Amino acid sequence: LNTIGSRKHSYGHIGSAVLLGGIPPTAGTVTQLLVSLLDDVSNVPNLCTMALEVLPSGLKTVVSDDGLEIRVYYLECLAQATFIISHEGSAFIVDPRRDVDAFLADLKTNNLSLKGILETHFHADFVSGHYELMQRTGATIYFGPGSSDRCKFPHHQLADNEMIDFTSRYAIRVLHTPGHTPESVVYLVVDITNNNRPLKAFTGDTLFIGSCGRPDLVGSVGFTAEQMSKLMFSSLKNKICTLPDDVQVFPAHGAGSPCGKNLSADLYSTIGKEKLTNPALQYTDEDEFVKFLTTGQPDAPQYFGFDVQQNISGAPLLAEELAQVPRVSAQEFKALMDSGSCTTIDTRNADDFAAGYMQGALNFPLGDAGGTIVGPEDGNFAIWIGTLVSSSSDILLICDPGKEGEGLQRLSRIGYTKVKAVLEGGMASYRAAGLPLASTTRINLKTGDPLETYLGSGRVLVDVRTGGEVSSNTGKGALNLPLAEIYSLMERKLDKKTNYIAFCKAGFRSAIASSVLRKAGYSVQDIIGGFAAINVYAPTHTTTGEVCPSMKAVIDAMEKR
Repeated sequence: LNTIGSRKHSYGHIGSAVLLGGIPPTAGTVTQLLVSLLDDVSNVPNLCTMALEVLPSGLKTVVSDDGLEIRVYYLECLAQATFIISHEGSAFIVDPRRDVDAFLADLKTNNLSLKGILETHFHADFVSGHYELMQRTGATIYFGPGSSDRCKFPHHQLADNEMIDFTSRYAIRVLHTPGHTPESVVYLVVDITNNNRPLKAFTGDTLFIGSCGRPDLVGSVGFTAEQMSKLMFSSLKNKICTLPDDVQVFPAHGAGSPCGKNLSADLYSTIGKEKLTNPALQYTDEDEFVKFLTTGQPDAPQYFGFDVQQNISGAPLLAEELAQVPRVSAQEFKALMDSGSCTTIDTRNADDFAAGYMQGALNFPLGDAGGTIVGPEDGNFAIWIGTLVSSSSDILLICDPGKEGEGLQRLSRIGYTKVKAVLEGGMASYRAAGLPLASTTRINLKTGDPLETYLGSGRVLVDVRTGGEVSSNTGKGALNLPLAEIYSLMERKLDKKTNYIAFCKAGFRSAIASSVLRKAGYSVQDIIGGFAAINVYAPTHTTTGEVCPSMKAVIDAMEKR
């Protein structure tokens, strides 16, 4: 409501974050405000206000233990977990993501009062919702030792072994576990009626299932990777491994996260299981551990430093920030695009994009379910935008009608809120305006020509997966151009006189890569189903020459959808 009448075609939002400075509105208050604004908005031409829908929470499971409940929320697209710990009507939230409405709704539905916001560290891979939750609920934000030197908003700086009051039976004990970042902590739920015995461990980026946090991110500024690795060795050996084996472990990330290597897709584990199976917990020699931890880490996306700074400063209220994004006509959108000062992101699926797209647009398919579920042909939407698009870029956004709010919120999860405009009515409006479109065809190996037909005409395969993925099996003669390195490698490895066929595992990354390469002037098509399709429908064109069961499973899953 703060923005109604202030900007043509803007997104408005009626919610407690906007109304009355965070005070939850009554129905009467809303009515009075609407009546008082009626005269102002009635004369604004083409005003379009649209509430940002509450995206799916990503609630995967509820772990119950004698009245203590752990609600596990997980975004597969960001490989990021948020937890709500509750007992006797009180709750703490651990590592909340940027869009917090779903969490507030769950707290209300379950009659829970939020006592505090527990941050395990200054996150680099996503923008936290801690500051908004504090403003909207009054709950205290907690950070680990040393955080006050950097944190720019009110918070409680914790000490090692500090106890946070919770309920009549439980408390939260703090373990300072530097290694991923200097201020990293683990939160233990302890039973104060049983000698403070620890029961649950929220390990953040200190301990993952099957791995541990990497030591070389910007959150560790001022320290070398070797120094942080030594701190991690001590934290794991002297803090984590001394916990009872039956303590349940709830990490901040899972498979697909760039915050570590070889993470498991499991949502939780136990200390005992990790001591037996986690490679990071098998080392007794510090130097060997340092070598293990500093070798083979994936490249950190360039947006990480940007997100750390937002988490240190506190991100603005999401609804207010996104309310400033205008929806514009096709002609206005094209004029902005032609100015050359913006990056155009088209979030439609790869098939729709190929059938008709704006020349120069990049295709990052949004996928389904608000990012809570990643299908076989979907991927890490926000992570790849943060990897390939500068955080300083002005963005023009194209979405399917009705998905605009989701697109904006999912960009905001990594702090990408510099959206100059959203295309009103999606691509249908652009076509109706008669504006120029480009198109391409995607290669369908199941129903179309065999792969040898394409290769026989001089096309060259380009595998955009990582070197580790390629080493086990790839297309015969394929060039390796990892998507994360595409801008630095394409001029060295490709030429504009050759026609290329791009593929990844199942088609998500190659859809992105193809749009990047076409914008740069290369001739490229991608394969529907990626390497999985090559392996299943043209196995003789792979380096192993055999159908891999895991690739067959990918194709089967795609066909079921």
